[in-house]
Amino acid sequence: MLTLKPDDNIHWFPDPGIIVQVRKFSAFMKTLHDPGRFHGFTTRRATEFTPGDFILPFLSPEELEAVNQFKSLKKQIEWMAGRSLVKDMVFGTAPEGTKAWDITIAYREQGAPFLPRYPKIHISITHSGDYAAVALCQNGNRTMGLDLEEIGSAPDAGFMKLAFTEAERKYMGDDPMKIFRGWTLKEAFLKYIEKGFNESLHKVEIYPDIILYKGIKAQVNLFCATIGLEYSISLITGKNHTARF
Repeated sequence: MLTLKPDDNIHWFPDPGIIVQVRKFSAFMKTLHDPGRFHGFTTRRATEFTPGDFILPFLSPEELEAVNQFKSLKKQIEWMAGRSLVKDMVFGTAPEGTKAWDITIAYREQGAPFLPRYPKIHISITHSGDYAAVALCQNGNRTMGLDLEEIGSAPDAGFMKLAFTEAERKYMGDDPMKIFRGWTLKEAFLKYIEKGFNESLHKVEIYPDIILYKGIKAQVNLFCATIGLEYSISLITGKNHTARF
C-alpha cells in the first residue's frame, strides 16, 4: 500500500484529474491572528469567531454565522479547516477577481457537499485526528468519495458486526490495517453514491480489489494509502453515480 509522508500539507494525485490534499489542523490555525488562543481546541467549548480573527478572511457572512452555531471548538476548527482547504484548491482555477468568500459549499439532501457556483467541480471532504482532507475533480462526468481515519487498535466485536458482514470480518480478521482500510473504503463509497450513513453498512462489502453494492460488483476505482502508519485514507472514483445507482 502507498505510504504518504506525514507533513503539514500533503499532496496526493491518485488518478489523472483528481487532486487530494491533506492539511494538519495546526497548519490551518497558523492562518489565525492568535493561534495560541485556540490551544487545546479538541476539548474546549465553542468560541465566537469574527472576520478579524483571520489573517486573510475566507468565510462569507453566512459561513461565519454557521461556524458560530457549533457547540465545540473542535467542530469549529474541523469545519473551517475543510472549507479553507476547498477554497484554496478551487481558487487557482476560479475567474480573475474571485474572492475566497465567493467560493461557497452547499449540501445535497443526504449530506453530500457541492459547489453551487462550480457545478462541474466535484469535491469530497473528510477529517480525522490531526488532519482535514479534500479530494477535488474537475471532470463533470466523474465523481468520487474520500475518507480519512486515524488507525487505532482493532474495534470490538460489537462494532465489527455493525459495520461489516460476516464475509468481510473473515477476510479482515483482527488486523487493524485491513479493518481501517475497509472502513475508509466503505465510508468513501457511501459518499460516492451520496447516501452516507443513510444506507445500510451491510449493503456495501469491501474486499481486497473490489466493492460489492447490494451484491453486485461496483464499477469504481479504489485508491488507498496510509499517512505514515497512523492514518488510513481511501478514495473511490467512477462515472457519475446517478446513472448507475
